[in-house]
Amino acid sequence: MTISKIFILIIFAFSAIWGQNMTAIEIMERNDAQTDSRDSMGEFTMKLINKKGKVRSRTVIQYSQTDDNGLEKSIIKFTAPANVRGVGLLTVEEMDQDNQWLYLPATKRVRRISSNQKSDNFMGSDFTYEDIERNDLDDYTYNLFGEQIINSIDCYIIESRATSEKILNETEYGFTKMWISKDHFLQIQVNFYNKKNELIKVMRNSEISKLANTDKWRAHHIIMENIKSGHQTELIFKEMQINQGVEESYFTQRYLEKG
Repeated sequence: MTISKIFILIIFAFSAIWGQNMTAIEIMERNDAQTDSRDSMGEFTMKLINKKGKVRSRTVIQYSQTDDNGLEKSIIKFTAPANVRGVGLLTVEEMDQDNQWLYLPATKRVRRISSNQKSDNFMGSDFTYEDIERNDLDDYTYNLFGEQIINSIDCYIIESRATSEKILNETEYGFTKMWISKDHFLQIQVNFYNKKNELIKVMRNSEISKLANTDKWRAHHIIMENIKSGHQTELIFKEMQINQGVEESYFTQRYLEKG
């Protein structure tokens, strides 16, 4: 065996050891880096599915942009069917809070989402306004609870809890449990528990692939299930792009009100 081959084997051995000994916060930092981008654009179908299997479908576009301080702005707009066309949600992350505004064409008014409305469901889906906001890593503590294979994907199991009473009071969740892929550090499944430690929702991510001309991976199929009601929300992405340049003007109340 040549010296170069021995050197390569040593590198792989150390890489394997490093991977096995990653801490919970290191795993979450890799997850955060994987999902991070300067900007993004996506178009998807949202299906609302009740426990009897009845389906209502909507078409949605979404844009996001991250500034030099790591603060994110995002906007979601419904384009079909006619009864929800033009509905939009603008989320602007600031250092100490996230601000959200909802526009309903029927009223032709922009309404700010207050802190006590964050746990409300967004447009009849199983995603709350809080779920649409991006979590700050520093607001939570993380514990590694082992490993498990889900849907043939080897995952770390991470539990997340709020770091303070202030953060805990701002969320409906007592804690979350996440299954994060060892390969690309994306969330494969997230279990949401209330403050009575009861499982209330499960999010499952699948159809994971690398975006063209990038080193980033994304899930193109997402299901959020409400355990108590049996209602589900399914997101099926038709298009997804990152770092292609998104106009700053998208993240304004003026654009929010634009048809």
